[in-house]
Amino acid sequence: MVIKERRAAAQAADTRLEWPAVIAAGALALLLWQLLDSAWPWLLALGVVLLSALIGVRRPGTLAVGLAAADVWWLLSVPWWGWCLVVGVALLAVAAWWAWTLYRGRPARGAAQDRLPALRPGQPLMRVPAAGPAEQTTPIPRITSRPGLPGWRGRPVRRWHAIVAGVAGVAVLAAGIVGQQLAAAELADRHQAELDQAHQEAFSRIMPHSAGSFVQAMIKAVAERRPEIACTILTSPAGRDFAVANGVDTCEHAVDVLSRKVPNGVAYENAAILPLPGAATEYGPGGKWLRVDACALSIDPPTAGPTSLGIFQLELAAGGGGGYQATGFTKCS
Repeated sequence: MVIKERRAAAQAADTRLEWPAVIAAGALALLLWQLLDSAWPWLLALGVVLLSALIGVRRPGTLAVGLAAADVWWLLSVPWWGWCLVVGVALLAVAAWWAWTLYRGRPARGAAQDRLPALRPGQPLMRVPAAGPAEQTTPIPRITSRPGLPGWRGRPVRRWHAIVAGVAGVAVLAAGIVGQQLAAAELADRHQAELDQAHQEAFSRIMPHSAGSFVQAMIKAVAERRPEIACTILTSPAGRDFAVANGVDTCEHAVDVLSRKVPNGVAYENAAILPLPGAATEYGPGGKWLRVDACALSIDPPTAGPTSLGIFQLELAAGGGGGYQATGFTKCS
């Protein structure tokens, strides 16, 4: 009967210890889940719990084991700053535990001191006679000499324990937060670089891919009075020179000036005879640049619109899409 009661008490004590383990493993799992944004380890925890239920083990410890397995999976893929965050939180939790242990022990020490008899001035201390041979007992052997965790199984907690754990926890946690911020900034920079590269490639693809298509885009911009076309395929320096050559201050105003010379936009587009003659285009080595002479366009009839747009220096746009953009402009002589 006594043995059964002891077993029941031990089992109840083990169950009480299992719930804090469940809470700690669950809190760590939630933290790592938010840090890594991966939900697959939850399936491992669920599998451990289901397997334990199938073999007949239904205790809170099985849930703690499942969560611990998920934590291990997360920790194997977490970067160094993630380990710092986990260790920092653990150190702060230990520091709080030790501080609470010290605070809870204060009334007991004060009460023990109050129970001591007060000594009158000049009263000698009571001497305890030395134990005789009959009163000596055999010392109880120490089971282990390994230092235990303060606050566990009666180990004393000192004030410096809590202070050192708290300072270390704050330092490690701060290092983890800084590492997380640096990693997030690096990831954002990499993502922005990828977006910029994709934008440059898309921009290069929509640019004219030949001298003839460039002149055709300029004619279309003038015929339809769409300065956004002309001022996109011209860089800012080329746009300024284009505007000065037409006696205005901006590229948009230059397109507007040329558009006023077109009686009928559709007729002007149809009157342009393309492709350009071979002498009107000069190719650079490897096709890296083109020089387009659009000073004597074949417009039939000539009264349909401007027959002279200028000389354009084209270069391959960044991004690798194969399109050209005008980087220079010269007025026709």
